[in-house]
Amino acid sequence: MKPRIRFFGCGSCYLELATVIWINANASITMDKMEKLERLPPTTTSLLEDDTKPYFLWWTEATVGDLKEYLVSPNLEERAYWLGALLREANTRDVWLFTTEDEIRSMWSRLIRHLGRSRRMWSWLLGLPQPSWPPAVAERV
Repeated sequence: MKPRIRFFGCGSCYLELATVIWINANASITMDKMEKLERLPPTTTSLLEDDTKPYFLWWTEATVGDLKEYLVSPNLEERAYWLGALLREANTRDVWLFTTEDEIRSMWSRLIRHLGRSRRMWSWLLGLPQPSWPPAVAERV
């Protein structure tokens, strides 16, 4: 059985909550409060339109439509780069518009190098092993 997201749930509300708790280690919450949470909406509804330039791809001219294409690319390195950029730069509530927990898990070994400082947070949120960085031996692809 694969490990589940922390807080016994799957979905953006649990990850958003987990992010807040991860950042503020002194926060406390009960299961009663968590069960009352609803899925958070995207930070902006414009992210639902393919011609929008997303705020989290600030260094490029890529649109939402371009990002969707990159995230299904047959080239796994290209896919890992763009998925890493999404996880690193986007608000966690917007991440789930473009990917799933299973996709992140399946790409994890390729994603690690693209996550920057968010590497530890994502491994914790998804219950994945804490990656050592930099790696002892660089993996060649």
